[in-house]
Amino acid sequence: MPDPGAPGPAALAEEERRSIAGLAAGLGRVCRAGNTRHMLVLAGSADWTLAAAEAALTGLGQPAAAWLSDRDLAVTRHPVVRGADLLGGETDCLVYDAWSGLDPDSLGAAAGTLRGGGLLLLLTPPLALWPDLPDPQAHRITVHPFALGELSGRYLSRFARVLATTPGVHILGEGTQPPVPPLAASGIGQGVASPTMRAAPGPRTADQVRALGLILATARGRAHRPLVITSDRGRGKSAVLGLAAAELARAHPVRVLVTAPRRSAVEPLFAQVALGLPGAAVRRERVALGEAQIQFIAPDALCRARPRADLLLVDEAAGIPAPLLTDLLRTYPRIVFATTVHGYEGSGRGFDVRFRQTLDRLTPLWRELRLGEPVRWAAGDPLEGALAQALLLDAAPAPDAAVAGAALDKARCERLDRDTLASDEPLLRGVFGLLVLAHYQTRPMDLRHLLDGPNLGVYALRLGDRPVATALVATEGRLDAGLSQAVFEGRRRARGHLLPQTLSVHAGLAEAPALGFARIVRIAVHPALRRRGLARRLLEAITGDAQACGLDLIGASFGVDPDLLGLWTHCGLVPAHLGTSRNAASGRHAAVVLRPLTAAGENLLARARDRLGTRLPALLAGPLRTLEPAIVAAMLAGTEARGRIGRDEEAELAAFAAAQRPFEASLPLLARLASDRLGEALARKVLSEAEVALVVTRVLQYRGWGEPTADVLASDGRARDLARLRHAAGQLLALSTAADGRPLE
Repeated sequence: MPDPGAPGPAALAEEERRSIAGLAAGLGRVCRAGNTRHMLVLAGSADWTLAAAEAALTGLGQPAAAWLSDRDLAVTRHPVVRGADLLGGETDCLVYDAWSGLDPDSLGAAAGTLRGGGLLLLLTPPLALWPDLPDPQAHRITVHPFALGELSGRYLSRFARVLATTPGVHILGEGTQPPVPPLAASGIGQGVASPTMRAAPGPRTADQVRALGLILATARGRAHRPLVITSDRGRGKSAVLGLAAAELARAHPVRVLVTAPRRSAVEPLFAQVALGLPGAAVRRERVALGEAQIQFIAPDALCRARPRADLLLVDEAAGIPAPLLTDLLRTYPRIVFATTVHGYEGSGRGFDVRFRQTLDRLTPLWRELRLGEPVRWAAGDPLEGALAQALLLDAAPAPDAAVAGAALDKARCERLDRDTLASDEPLLRGVFGLLVLAHYQTRPMDLRHLLDGPNLGVYALRLGDRPVATALVATEGRLDAGLSQAVFEGRRRARGHLLPQTLSVHAGLAEAPALGFARIVRIAVHPALRRRGLARRLLEAITGDAQACGLDLIGASFGVDPDLLGLWTHCGLVPAHLGTSRNAASGRHAAVVLRPLTAAGENLLARARDRLGTRLPALLAGPLRTLEPAIVAAMLAGTEARGRIGRDEEAELAAFAAAQRPFEASLPLLARLASDRLGEALARKVLSEAEVALVVTRVLQYRGWGEPTADVLASDGRARDLARLRHAAGQLLALSTAADGRPLE
């Protein structure tokens, strides 16, 4: 592509300028007549698209347009990747400059701020040439050693094809005659404001009226009956949360807490609060009226501080890590979760499928409401439909009823040809729909990665034409000796090689980057068919292909929890590493699991397991001090004992087990005993779950008897807990050690 910072637009011929202005004016009348939104694609050279956009804005009456572009323009603009910065506001015209690159996340976010009656101007290269041009935003999916120009254009080819065939999208190419806009209803003049511009507080739709009533009932009714509100974008869910908060504050001195993935996501909520509470003291993070206050707190800070609240409002809940949501659900007796079903904050449908199980378990009397009626634009809005199709915001797997009773022995596993996948819309929707349900952080950009990621393969299990399980697999490693050493020393990073670099930099395995890895990036099984062996079948097919390609290991990295780790180990992958900090996206520590495919892979895994058994107990007293005991047990199970306990020390420990020595005096030796033999004890299952939890929390993590451990440890009081610890010490001592450090049978 030409330099985005090239000189300004070339002048248009007067006739061309008038025709573009006339087209835009006609489309504007159509949009205002129906309170809908349309898209005008201006496809041509970089300079021509800017000149054409200026002509279109003239035809629209020079509205205050929001620009997303990386070019040096005379107008105020936002970087093309910062569409989310526009959230909380509304605009009559949005200009997205795809000559600066196409970021589908940013485009989807920004389009949600375009009010009914508005027009989206999309500036693109000529559509026929676009897929073959290097896109500035494609750097986000490049990996070493691929260059930007080596990426495929499958995503852009599909995107251009969808635009050309979707109602509500009007395309004007450089040097072509403008299309004839559809006729608008009479009686609508230029400049008529959208109804959504009215600032009067109060619900605007019947859905909002119902939501307001349920939110107030949640705040005033019985505890532990949370409300879940889901909607597509533009249905006013954030606004109705604000309406409810304001009404509560007017009536009582309540404290309402608000949280969301970021503060900008709740701008509409606080705007409604300010409108509903005239005379209130308004700050960015808090609105106060007398003793009543509505305050924003980030999710992680909320979970740490746990301040008191009469009601907690969680907006865009799908973008918040599930462990944090569960913590909030346990902490606050009156809580409302609201989330977007289709969008860029995370997958609302994935949230719905997974978090529903948590709600059923912890608060079975929870309620839900789906908002369907748009607030910002009319129902059936053409732009909403066009973007849903182009960005696959509405992708979904096959209905449960269509696959639940199927004979799974007839399912066939295959590595999909991505050229075919990009052109097979039903198959693509089915595959991406599975991924959306499987991971709450799935975003529109992930579709681009799926189609164009240069080291990526896509696998699927299909029943007939329906995909019922899928996996994305990245080929990593095989770095040259110089780069491998630079990675180990922390001087270089090779983009896109997560497993070998993690094992080299964080586990100290310098040889890892030279080996070949097949990393399972995502794996998803249809919700109606889970726990029926489909993931294992996929993994076996992936393993066979990896072996045929001469790769050394197959593995995965993920936010660890006991159930997920159990699924991986059931499929033959064993723990090799655990990160020392919680991931910002998942709220969990990242674990690496591996399965060796060659002798070199076996050697690496053996070294990784040895280091895990040595390092994890030492880390538990520091950065892993709050790690759940069940995860510790799963990570350590099967690691080998090292025979570090001498005979005289065994006698001292035996005295503790026999209740002849106090716990505090024995703690240093107990820590060495647990570090030495807990892995073997777990593999042999000689300790109960309660004993394992006590050994981990009291001995390895040094959590004192006065520290709160209710979240991980069901205590029956110090006396009984101490008795269990003494029994556990006896069981660990009973694992006699041979000279080579291996427990005898």
